[in-house]
Amino acid sequence: MKIEHLYLKAFGAFSERRLDFTGGPDFHVIYGPNEAGKSTTLDALIGLLFGIEERTPYNFIHANPHLRIGAALATADAGRLAVMRRKGRKQTLFALDEGSGEEWTDQPLAEDVLTRLLGGLDEALYRALFGLNLDGLTRGGKELLDGKGEVGHSLFAAAAGLADLRQLSNRLETEASKLFRPRASTSEIQVALKDLEEQRKRAREATVRTSAWEQAERTKRQAEKHHADLRAELHRWREEQRRLSRIVSHLPLTAERAAKLQEMAALAMIPLLPPEAGQQRIEAEERLRTAIDTQREAQAVLDEGCRQREQWVVREALLNQADAIERLHHVADDYRGALERLPRIEADLAATGQTLVEQLAEIDPALVVDLASAKLAKRIRALAPSPTMRARVQALLEEHGNRSVQDEQLAERERELSERLQRFQEELKTQPASMPFADLEQEREQVTASGDLTGQHAQLTREIAELETALVREAASMWDGSFDELIVLRVPPLATVTEMSEHLRRWAEHEGLLKDRDETLRHDLQDRERELRALAATGELVTHDQVRQARQVRDDRWREVRRSWVERMVDPNSLTMEQTPGVSLADAFEQTLREADRLADLLHADAERATHVANLRQRIAEMRRARSKLAEEFAEWAAERDRLDSRWKAVATALRQPDLSPGAAAEWLQKRTALVERFTRLEALRRQRREIGTALVAVRQNLERALRACDLPGLSEDETLSAALVRAKAAIERGRQDAMARVALSDKIRQCEAERYEVTGKRAKLAEDQAIWREQWNATLSELRLPPQSLPAEARVRLDQWDRIAQTLGALETLMGEVRREREMRSRFESALTELACAVSEPVAGRAADQVAGVLYQALGEARDADQRRKRIDDAMTRERQRFEQAKIAAANQNNRLAELARRAGAEVPDDLAAIEEQAARKRHLSERIAEIEEQLVRDAGCALGEVLAEVEQENLDAARARLDALESSIRERETEVESAHAAYLEARRAFDAIDGGDVAACALQETEGISARIVKQSRAYARARLAGAVVSRVVQAYLERHQGPVLRRASEIFARITLGSFSSLEMDYQDDRQILVGQRPDKVKVGMDGLSQGTRDQLFLALRIAAIEEHLREREAVPIAIDDLLVQFDDDRAVATLGVLAELARRAQVLFFTHHGHLCELAAAALPPDVWRRHDLSADPTRIPMAVQP
Repeated sequence: MKIEHLYLKAFGAFSERRLDFTGGPDFHVIYGPNEAGKSTTLDALIGLLFGIEERTPYNFIHANPHLRIGAALATADAGRLAVMRRKGRKQTLFALDEGSGEEWTDQPLAEDVLTRLLGGLDEALYRALFGLNLDGLTRGGKELLDGKGEVGHSLFAAAAGLADLRQLSNRLETEASKLFRPRASTSEIQVALKDLEEQRKRAREATVRTSAWEQAERTKRQAEKHHADLRAELHRWREEQRRLSRIVSHLPLTAERAAKLQEMAALAMIPLLPPEAGQQRIEAEERLRTAIDTQREAQAVLDEGCRQREQWVVREALLNQADAIERLHHVADDYRGALERLPRIEADLAATGQTLVEQLAEIDPALVVDLASAKLAKRIRALAPSPTMRARVQALLEEHGNRSVQDEQLAERERELSERLQRFQEELKTQPASMPFADLEQEREQVTASGDLTGQHAQLTREIAELETALVREAASMWDGSFDELIVLRVPPLATVTEMSEHLRRWAEHEGLLKDRDETLRHDLQDRERELRALAATGELVTHDQVRQARQVRDDRWREVRRSWVERMVDPNSLTMEQTPGVSLADAFEQTLREADRLADLLHADAERATHVANLRQRIAEMRRARSKLAEEFAEWAAERDRLDSRWKAVATALRQPDLSPGAAAEWLQKRTALVERFTRLEALRRQRREIGTALVAVRQNLERALRACDLPGLSEDETLSAALVRAKAAIERGRQDAMARVALSDKIRQCEAERYEVTGKRAKLAEDQAIWREQWNATLSELRLPPQSLPAEARVRLDQWDRIAQTLGALETLMGEVRREREMRSRFESALTELACAVSEPVAGRAADQVAGVLYQALGEARDADQRRKRIDDAMTRERQRFEQAKIAAANQNNRLAELARRAGAEVPDDLAAIEEQAARKRHLSERIAEIEEQLVRDAGCALGEVLAEVEQENLDAARARLDALESSIRERETEVESAHAAYLEARRAFDAIDGGDVAACALQETEGISARIVKQSRAYARARLAGAVVSRVVQAYLERHQGPVLRRASEIFARITLGSFSSLEMDYQDDRQILVGQRPDKVKVGMDGLSQGTRDQLFLALRIAAIEEHLREREAVPIAIDDLLVQFDDDRAVATLGVLAELARRAQVLFFTHHGHLCELAAAALPPDVWRRHDLSADPTRIPMAVQP
C-alpha cells in the first residue's frame, strides 16, 4: 500500500493543505522547521490510518467535529482508494471525492477497509513494526548493551520494534518471582499460605472441645504422624537410594583415582616439569654443539691467517710514489711509441703526399692533371663537397638507414608478436579450466551464516542426556515398568478418573440415603401393620373393595344363570364352578348372593372403621410399593457400583496399579502428565537435534557436492566442518587466481593482436616514404659525380673517398706536427724517470728508460697486492676473533641453560634430563587424569571431594548394587503405603475440619475463604506471568530459527555501509553458552556490545530494524514506513550512508522521512541521485496548494 496524496483538510494549524507523493521515487523527505507542522503531519498520518485520538491536541483551530484528514491510497490488489477520516469514537471513515475535497456521502465506510490494507495491524503494532524514531533507536541501542548482544532477543526486538524486550522479560520474571518462589518465604503466595495455615489453626483452636473433637483431632494427629513417619522413612530411603546411586557411579572413578595416586606416589621425587622442558633441553644441546663447532672452526681460520700474513712483505717507498710511477708507466708507452714512430712518421710524411694525389685521381683523373704540389691542398678544398651537400647526403643516408632499421625492427617486432601470440594462446590452452568456485563460495557463506551447528548439536545432546536421566529416574519412582512403556501407556483422562471418583462418592452418599429411607419405610410399615392387626382383632374387616369383588362374583353367577335357564344358550349341567367344585349353578348363585349381601351389611354397619382399615391397607400397599421401588433403585445403584468397580478395575489394571484408589490415581496421572510434558520437551529437543543433525548433514553434503563440482576431494568422515571450510576457502582463492591468470592471458592475447595490427600498418607507411626518398636520392647522386640508381653504399663510399682525402690532407699536416712533438716528449720522459729512480733507490744504468718505468710499475703492483692481501687477512682474522668470542659466549649460555634445566629437574648432570623429562611427562598425565576424576566426582556429587571419598570409603561395588536394588523395591512398596496413609490422613482431616467451633471458628473460616480467594487470584497472576514469559521465549526462539540467517546477513551489509567500513560485518560469537552479536572490524578483530560507542550501537540496532523490515516485507504487502528525525545524532558521513540505505528500502516500500533539520536535505541532495528521493517542504505557503485535485 502507498499513500499518493495526504489531505490535511482541517487538522492542527493546517487547513486545505495537500502533500503529493506521486510521480517520483518512494523515498520522501518531509522537511519542516520548528512550528512548521512536521510533528502534526506525522500524527495526522497515524490518525488517518487508525483514527484520531480521543483527547487530541490538534483542535486549537478546528473544533473536534470539524477535524478532517484525507488520503488517496494505492494498493496492489484493491486498486485505488480515497478516504476521509473524521474525529469520533466510531464510524469515522468516509469515501472522499478528490475533485471537491469533500466526502461523497454521509454513509461511513467499514472500519476494516484500512485494517485489511494494513494487514490487520493496529496502531501500536504499526508503530512498533514500521515506525522508526530517535527514542526507539536509543532504547534499542541500550537494550543491545543490557542484553550484551544476545542473538535471540536482539533479532526479535529489532523485528517487533520492541526496544524494551529484555525489560519486558525481566519484568515478567520479577512479577512471577514476587508472587511465588519455592524457597522464598517472603513471596506473596508463600505469605498467603502461611496466613491461611494460621487462620485454619485458629479455627481449629476455637472449635468446641468435646470428646468428638478430641477423638477427631487425635485421629487426625495420629494419621498425620503416621503419614509423616512413613514419608520421613521414605525420604530417608530415597536419600539412601541417591547415596547408593552415587556410590555405584563413583566407585570405579575412585578406584581409578587410587591407582593413579599410587602411581603418582612412585613418582613423588620427580618434579613436575612444564610440557616444553624437553624441547628446551634439545634446543640448548643443539645450540651448544653448534657453538663448540663454531669455536673450533674460528680458531683454525685464525691460525691459518697468522701463517699467511707472515708470507707477505710490503715496500712502503713504492707505495708512497705510486702516483708518479703510474703516471710514468702510462707515459712509457708513448715514449716507446715516439722512439718507434719518429722514423716512420718521417717516411709517412712523404708517402702521405703521394697518397693524397692518388686518392684524388680515384675520384676523377682529370682533377690531378697539371696539379702542382703546392696547389694540392687548395685544389682539394675547392673540389670537396660542401657541408650542406654532405648534410643532405647524410640525411638521405640516415633516412635510408633509419627506414631500413625501422623496417627490420618492425619485421622483427611482427615476428616477435606472432611468436608471443602463439605462446600466449598455447599457455591459455594449458591453463586449467575455470573452476565453478561461485557455487562453492556461496555454499561456504551459507555454512558460515548458519552458525555453529556442531556446537548446537553437542549442546542439545547434553541437554537430552540430562533430561533422559531425570525422566528415567522419575519414571522408576512411579511404577515398576520401563520409561517407554509408561509414556506410551494408554491412560484415561484425568477428568474421567475424577468423574469416576465423584461417581463413587455420590454412590456412597446415595446408598446411605436409600438405606435411611428404606429403614424409615420399614419402621412405618411395621407400625401400620400392627395397627391393622389391632383393628382386625376387634372383628371382621370389610372394605369397599371386598364388597365390589363380592358383587362382581354375584353378577358373574347371575349371567351364567340367565344364559343357562332364561336364554337357554348352554346346558346348566355342563357348567362346573371352579371356586366351589361339586356345587350346582343355583346353589353357587345363592351363596355368592348371600356373601355379597352380608359384606354390604357389615360395611354399612361400621363404615368409619372400614374407611380407616381401607386407608391403613392403602398406606401399607403404598409403603410396600415404595420399598419395592427402593429395592429396585438400590439394585440399580448396586449394578452401577458393580459397573464402576469394573470400570475402575479395568483402569487400574491398564495402569498396572491394581491397588490404586481413584484419588491416588488422579495424583498419579498428574505426575505422569507432568512426566509426559517433559517427555514432549525431550522429543522436541530430539527433533531439534535431528533437524540440526539433518541440517548439518545437508550442509556437509552440499559442501561436499560443491567441493566435488570443483574437482576437489569431498569431506571425509573424520574431517570437521571448519577444516572443510578452510579447505574450501583455499580452493576458492586458487580458483580466483586461475581465473585471473586466464583473464590476464586473454588480455595479453588481445594486446598482442592489436599491436601486431599496428606494426603491419607502420610497415605499409614505410613503403610509401621509401618511394619519395628514391626521387630525392637520384637528384643527389648527380652532384656526387655518381651515375643514377647508385646505391646508398656507393654514395657513402664517395663521401668516404672525400673524407679520406680530407683525412690524408689532415694527416699530412699532422705528421709534420707529430715529428716536432715526439722529439720534445722523449726528452721530458727521460729526465722525469731519472729523478723517480733516485727517489725509490732503483738503478737505471745500462737500461732503457721505458724498461726502468716498467720495472717500477711491476714492483708497485707487487707491493699493492701484498698490502691488500695483508689487509684482507687482518679483516678476516678480526671477524673470526669476533665469531670465536660469540661462539664462546653462546656455549657458556647454553651450558648455563642446561645447568639451570638440570637444577629445575633435580638432575645431577644434564645427561640425566631426558629420563627425568619422560617421568615428569607421565606424572603430569597422571595429575591431569586425577584432576579430571576429582572434578567429575565433585560435579556429580555436588559436594567437596573429601565428602565424596568419605562416602565411598569401605564400600563394595557389588554389595552397593545389591543394596540399591533391594532398596528400590522397598521404596516402591513404601510409596503405596504412603499413599494409603495420605488418604487416611485426608479423611481424618476432613472429619476434623467438619467440627464447628463457634463464632470465632466461623470468623476464622470466613477469613480462610478470603485468603484462599486471594491465593487463587495470585496463583492466576503467577500463571499468567510465567505463561507470558514462556510465550515470549518461545516466540523469540521461533523467530530466531526462521529468520536468523537472512536477517543477520542483510543487517551485516547495512551495518558495514552505515559505519562506512569501520565494521566489515556482524558475526555470531559465544559467551557463557549464549549466542551473541559482535561487530567485526576489517582486520577481523571482533568488538562486543560493551566495546561499541552509543552511536554505533544505535546504528547496529537500526541495521537490525531495517533488515527485519525487509524480511517482513518479503511475506506480505508493503505498507508506508514512517521515520521521525532518526539521524540527528549521526555524523554527516554516516547520515549520508543511512540515507542511501533508506533509499534502497524505498524500492520495496514507501518511506516517509520526517525531519526538522535542513542540512539532512542538503546532504541528500549532494550524495543521492535526484531520481531516488524527493523533498517536501512544509514551510511553503499552504494557501498556494489547493485542496481539490484531480485524481
